[in-house]
Amino acid sequence: MKKLLLLAFTAILGMSVNAQESLLSERPDGVVKVYDRSGKGIKLQQGDGGSLEMTSLDLSKASEFEVVFLADNKTVYVKNPIVALPETFSDVSDRWVKGSIEGNRITIPHRSLILSIKTDQDQTLNIYMGYYGIENNQASPCSPSVDVTYTINGDKITLDAPGTDKVYVLSCIGEDDSWFRMSEYTGAFYTLNQEKTANDITSVEKENNAQAIGETYYDLSGRKLSEATKGVTIKTIKYSDGTQKAVKSISK
Repeated sequence: MKKLLLLAFTAILGMSVNAQESLLSERPDGVVKVYDRSGKGIKLQQGDGGSLEMTSLDLSKASEFEVVFLADNKTVYVKNPIVALPETFSDVSDRWVKGSIEGNRITIPHRSLILSIKTDQDQTLNIYMGYYGIENNQASPCSPSVDVTYTINGDKITLDAPGTDKVYVLSCIGEDDSWFRMSEYTGAFYTLNQEKTANDITSVEKENNAQAIGETYYDLSGRKLSEATKGVTIKTIKYSDGTQKAVKSISK
C-alpha cells in the first residue's frame, strides 16, 4: 500500500517513479545521540478516492531523532529531520542531512536535499526541507527564506520557529518552494534517550597501533567537560596518525 502512496504522490506532479537516487542513507561516523520525539506533524495517507490526504502525525510514535556529532565540533548530521516523509512512504529509507553546530545551536541550510527521485521521463524530482508559515488555513513559504535551526538545552533539542507571528512548520518542499505538506510543527522537542544513546555510541577509528595523544570528555547532552565526572560520559580519543574514536566512559 505504501508503494501505491508513493506513486499517488508523484501523480500530483504528473510524474511516476522509476528509481530513487542515492543520498546519504548510512549513519556517518561520530558521536551518536538518540532522542525521543515529541510534538505534532503532518503526514499523508491514501483517501477513499485514491488521492493523498493530510492527517495528523504524533511524533512520539515515530522513529527516533538521531544526531551525529563529528570530531571537529562544527559538523553534525541529523537523521530524518522531517519524519513524516518515511512515515508516509515506507519506500523512503533513512536520510542523514548535514548541518553545523555553534554553541547550543544546530543550523541546517534552507533547501537541504532530503530525497531525489528519478521519473520515467528521465527527469529528477528533488525534495528539500524548509520552513512554511500557516495563517488562516493557508500555507506559504517564508520570505525571505531562513535556515532551519534547533536549540540544544541540556538533554533536549527544540525545533525553532523563524517567527512568532503565525504557526510555522518544517516541511518537505519542491524545487520551486511548492509545499509537499509532510511537516513537523515548530516547537517539537526531542529528549535524549540515555539508554539508547549509551548503546549507540560509535567509533570514528580504524584498527591501528597509533599512539593516543589526547582525550576530550563530553556529557550526554554534548557539553564539553574538563575531566571525566561521575556517571556516563563520552570520551573522544585522538591518535598520532590523525584518527580518533569515541567511547562510552562510566565513572563511579
